[in-house]
Parts: sequence; structure tokens; C-alpha cells
Amino acid sequence: MPSLGVHWTPLKIGLLTAVFLISAWWILPFQLPAIPESIAHGSSPKPATPDQQSASSKDRPLIVYAYHDSESARANLDYFVNKGIHNGADFVFIFNGDANASSTIPDLPNISIVKRDNTCFDMGAIGEVLRKDDLWKKYKRFITMNASIRGPFLPAWSSSCWSDLYLSKVTETTKLVGMTLNCIPRLHVQSMIFATDDVGMSILLDPTVATSASEDDRFGSKDAPVGLSGCYADWNAAVHAEVGTTGLIMNAGYKVDAMMTALHSEQGVEEYCKAHPDSGDLLWDKKYFGSNIHPYETVFIKANRNVDPSLMSSMTDWHMRMKSNSFDVCGS
Repeated sequence: MPSLGVHWTPLKIGLLTAVFLISAWWILPFQLPAIPESIAHGSSPKPATPDQQSASSKDRPLIVYAYHDSESARANLDYFVNKGIHNGADFVFIFNGDANASSTIPDLPNISIVKRDNTCFDMGAIGEVLRKDDLWKKYKRFITMNASIRGPFLPAWSSSCWSDLYLSKVTETTKLVGMTLNCIPRLHVQSMIFATDDVGMSILLDPTVATSASEDDRFGSKDAPVGLSGCYADWNAAVHAEVGTTGLIMNAGYKVDAMMTALHSEQGVEEYCKAHPDSGDLLWDKKYFGSNIHPYETVFIKANRNVDPSLMSSMTDWHMRMKSNSFDVCGS
């Protein structure tokens, strides 16, 4: 009976070996991804150098939140803590005067708390904190805000980060961005929230130019400081400082902007105020061209004036019941 075995001659063995080697060379690059060096050698990733860490810190925005205790301010703070904080920025919460609200702030590495006497009003307090130990020089992008506004509010279909929406409007030519524009007594971005960069902040904090944009108005005199460099003794002085802040930026050759839709029906802020010279504080009831600004238009809304309480209550309730928050969309 003939044998069924295979006769493995040297020629056959050589051919089979060649076929195997060619097949392995063709397949392996697609099947075996390269092993990262740190894993291959059993080591952890190399820590960032001090220069790299410094650069990384400067890339992170600094968000400064000024708080003075009241019933509406506490509700606004609670909402912001639940929906506004995130890992993509550093936060400083300033508590002016006696308040136990600081206990609501989570203990996270990117969040700091400053407690101080209730002096200088919000703009003066923010300026003081930013100047201390040159804190502001460690950052390139800034948002300053106070507890008179509630937010962020974004539609359920949006995946945007609220702070990115404001900071993205700060450009090489635009150095101050807010919610709304007020044309009375003169053109100015309202101060409940500002976005700027290191160029804009250097102007706002500079005491040597603090009176350069000051004008006589019903709130103060042309010799009174404006911007974030002063300590404001009363409400009139604080409003005078707010009104003049926009002038500081524009006198330096830069533009300002605001989120409100009506502004963008014109070619710019000056054109808007020429077209609507009587456009004042639009955040009072029915003062926005006969209606009220919706929170989705400006991301935040003035929440200490009892304007449209039904809308405010519903928006707050709906968003608080949503599972999403800024941690989900604002990066790290």
C-alpha cells in the first residue's frame, strides 16, 4: 500500500519557510500596534517640566465670582455651583462680608475661596483679589462675574461650554465682552459679567489710566477712577466705575462686544447706540424693545429684579433636573 506521508525535501521546506516569512511581514504591521515607550519599559509618563506646567496654567482661564449675601444671590450661587463650575478653568470665589455660603463651594484643586470685608463693591473687590500677589499675571484669559446673575443656561441640544462662548468673542481686536450693552449715560458693557484677556485685564487694572476714560455724569466726576483699579465707597462710585470701564478699553484702541442679539443688528456698538440712543439698562421688565431678554440669548440672566419670575422659576427647575452640567462639556 503506498505511503500517504508527505516527502519533505529540502526544496519544499525552503519554499514553505519563505512563504511563511513573507506572510508574517505583511500581516504583523496591521495586527500589532506599536507599544508606547513608557509602557514598554514599565515606567510612568514623564512629569511635565516647570516650563510646561507654567504654560499649561496660562492656557487655563481664570473665572472670578464675587458674592455678597442676599436671598437671590444665594439662589444664584447655588445654581452656578451645580451648573457652572467645571475642570476647564480655575475659579476664585470672593465672599464679601459675613456669609456661610462659602460652605457650598466644593473642595476641588481648581477652586479657591477668598473671604474679605464687604468693601469696594464687586468691581473693587475683584480688582483687589486679582492684584494680590500678581494673581492675574498667571493667566491669559479671564471671566469676572457677580451673584446678581443666574446661569449658565444653554439649550438641551447645545454641547457648548458656557465659558468658551464668552471667551471665544475675545479676539486680537475685541478686549471686553459682556451680556448686554447700555447706551446711557454713555456707551458701556454692563459689568455683571466680563470676559477679557491679559491685554484687556492689564488696562482694567492699571491705576495710571484709571481716570483717562472718566467723564462727568450723574454717578461721579471725571476725576474719579473707573475700571478694576479702585476701591469704590458707594453705589454711585461703583456705577461710575462700571460705565467708564468700556471707555478704558476703547481709548486703548480696542473694541467691545456683548451677547445680546439686538446689538448685532447693527455694525457695532457705536452704530447701535446711534440707532438706539435711548437704549438703557435692558435688564428691567419689558425694557428689551418691549420684551425681556431670554436666558438662552445671553447664557446668564439678571436674577435680582423679579423680572419674569415664572420664566426664571421654570428655567431654573428644568435645568436643575437635567443630569448634564458644565463638567460634561467644558474639558479639563
